[in-house]
Amino acid sequence: MELNRKKEITVAFVTNNEYAPYLSTAIYSLIANRNINKRYHIFVFYTSLSEKSKSLLSSLQINGIEITFIDFEQFTKEYYSVFYTCAHYTKETYYRLFIPKFFGDNFGNIIYLDVDLVVNRDIAELLDEVNNLHTIYGTINYSTEKDCIYIQSLGLSHLNYINAGVMVIDCNRFNKIGYFDKATELIKQQRQFIYLDQDILNTICVGDIGIISPKWNVQWNNISFPERFTPNIRNIVSDISQPYIVHYTIEKPWQQMLNPLGEYYKKYAALNPIYSSFFKDS
Repeated sequence: MELNRKKEITVAFVTNNEYAPYLSTAIYSLIANRNINKRYHIFVFYTSLSEKSKSLLSSLQINGIEITFIDFEQFTKEYYSVFYTCAHYTKETYYRLFIPKFFGDNFGNIIYLDVDLVVNRDIAELLDEVNNLHTIYGTINYSTEKDCIYIQSLGLSHLNYINAGVMVIDCNRFNKIGYFDKATELIKQQRQFIYLDQDILNTICVGDIGIISPKWNVQWNNISFPERFTPNIRNIVSDISQPYIVHYTIEKPWQQMLNPLGEYYKKYAALNPIYSSFFKDS
């Protein structure tokens, strides 16, 4: 496949069939806020995605938007036996570690997005915050005091520990530095990380992570309880009135509405022309 490195904004998602309806809303929100003068190439990486889901997602393509599906089975299957999973995390959570390898050494920046979010701004503007001094860029994770103790146990600081749900990754640097090999070595050690590949990325890339505006990853979980977070996080949360991306961490708005940020999801899901079709029998 010929990849256009210069003229397109490249966005990568990872999903399985269960999360396909929510991915469709994430993609729809991205399309709704795009710059119509730019081109966007969306890659959907998966190992289990039905033909119905692919067909529905493909129907979102319009002028300037291309969606490509990549079966990651061949890239990842040799690691299945060592993928440690827990809680709501599945083996797919590790796949973002493999994405730079797919794009190759000569590919530049890609935007990685989790599927449990909505985009309220032209996603191309996220690249304006990248100064090309680091391999990975992300926003500070919303850490509780308990999280801080855990992050410190990894030899890291919560002040530089990013949430991996929204990232810009320089594939060229990632591959040349050998981060994939470092990541897979940690996976093979079968250490029981709490936040799995997020912990791995923060560990292997320590000192090589750039921080972007928190508006690009407003993490809704427990946002109604700012006292749970460290003071720097409380300040970050209180200063954001217009989130560029709302990330539905932990609890999901299609299951329960924790706070007003869930209204963003309701809006895009209602406008999404294919959302309800995922829940109909084939």
